[in-house]
Amino acid sequence: MMTLAPRRSWTIAAASIMTMAALVGCTPPKATYAFRASPLEADHAVALTGDEIMGRGRAPEQWVDVASGRALTERFPEVGAMEVDGIGDEIKRYSRDDEGRWFLESVDAIGDRSRSEFSPALGMAPARLVPGEIMTAEAQMRVTYLKSGEARTQGPSRRTLEHGGAMLAELPTGPAVVQLVKVRFESTMTSAQAIHVSELYVLPGVGPVAERTSDLVRVFGLRLRESNHEFVRDLQGTAVRR
Repeated sequence: MMTLAPRRSWTIAAASIMTMAALVGCTPPKATYAFRASPLEADHAVALTGDEIMGRGRAPEQWVDVASGRALTERFPEVGAMEVDGIGDEIKRYSRDDEGRWFLESVDAIGDRSRSEFSPALGMAPARLVPGEIMTAEAQMRVTYLKSGEARTQGPSRRTLEHGGAMLAELPTGPAVVQLVKVRFESTMTSAQAIHVSELYVLPGVGPVAERTSDLVRVFGLRLRESNHEFVRDLQGTAVRR
């Protein structure tokens, strides 16, 4: 097990974490599809780089919410700059150090009118993750109002990243051997708790090609919001839906 500590930051970038909402475009679905993945023998499992886990350097692409067929637009330019447009309007700022390790600096949740800052920057991916390895990272999370900067709430956050081995995934373009990365993020604020769990399916040399997510928000111990999503990368211009 390893713990990340932030090093020199390279770039600031953008994406989403607080509400973990699906980001919607306007491309209509073109095919009926159901995402499936099944485990493979251990000899199919390979190590992943942080750049592969985060998808650094991949060309502009389309993702699709499997359940609804709604298209997602994602741009990931060079040097780790990520921008995501759509419902949710969240901006996540990353940094990457000289060793290739990734960190989360802050998140702007436009709809919630809040900014979350992590101190130290929260580890997102190591330079290299081998099969069976677990990475843990902890940080203090401070939430402020976007406009005024006034303090809203704060508390500890914890993120774990585990290499879950090789999987055979049914993608829109056909079956592919991918690597499973399991993610769990928890934050405990003054009166609320947020839990995000995801399974990220990474194609070596390409980056993430599918993801399953589950999100739960509790306020004063009561379930306020719960959601589950599946996303698949549109590899050849084929939007998909279940």
